[in-house]
Amino acid sequence: MMTDTLTPAEVKHTEYAIEQLSDVFWAEPLLNKIRDAGGVQAKNKPLLFEVRFAFELHRRGIVADYEYATGVGNSSVDFRIPGDVEWLIEIVSIQKSDAIKRATFDNGFFFGASLSSTALDPAQSEEAEMITVEQKICEKVYKGGVVTKFPPPSGAIHVIVTDIRGYLNVAIGLAGGDKDDWRQMASGTARVPEPLVQYWDGKPIKGLFEKSNPLKGARFVRERIHFLGFVRESDYREGEIPNASLYFGNPQLFSNEEEGRQRFASYPLRPQ
Repeated sequence: MMTDTLTPAEVKHTEYAIEQLSDVFWAEPLLNKIRDAGGVQAKNKPLLFEVRFAFELHRRGIVADYEYATGVGNSSVDFRIPGDVEWLIEIVSIQKSDAIKRATFDNGFFFGASLSSTALDPAQSEEAEMITVEQKICEKVYKGGVVTKFPPPSGAIHVIVTDIRGYLNVAIGLAGGDKDDWRQMASGTARVPEPLVQYWDGKPIKGLFEKSNPLKGARFVRERIHFLGFVRESDYREGEIPNASLYFGNPQLFSNEEEGRQRFASYPLRPQ
């Protein structure tokens, strides 16, 4: 199933989420944005993910602020969760890349995309797609030479949640990659089995939390983001987003893994 179309299940569940949020005051700006953009259409996939995410917050009794201004220029994060522990949450939806589009084939009998480490176009490779995802995540903290959205940590917990369905494109059966891909993107290769490590230019691709990551925005991810989360929906049902997700803590912002686990325990959409 191509990631730039909507499945019947996705449409049905999104419409249900919109209906359930119709009387929820804090979700009104999001619903208005979807309506103004044309409603439940494939071109609005990122917004539709946001509404399903908002629905899961509502299901857990959360009252959120949508498009909360953080004081970093004129930017905002998608959701602020107030409370004893304040959470600032930004969502990035990975869409089919230009390289995937160039690699896609349809000969009338077979349809898919061919990615290879030996492709004439280096961008048409799994490795390049991994780096592209990292770049998209970095853009949520640093874009156009300017720091955006997240201030330096000062009490609130900062999270970037990646809707990963578009990574590698489900049309070629990879369905957003796997947990080892996400682990490498966030934390590097320390806990990734060697046969599954992705390399670029003969070296393992660095995770965003690694100090040696060469992407300009990675520095600000390390300095400002407490957790990176990855969500891969497939069934489109209540409760799927929390339980189809995996989160990684930033070792730069926690003294040890136990502290990270304790802080994550109050996350509104932690897996159950």
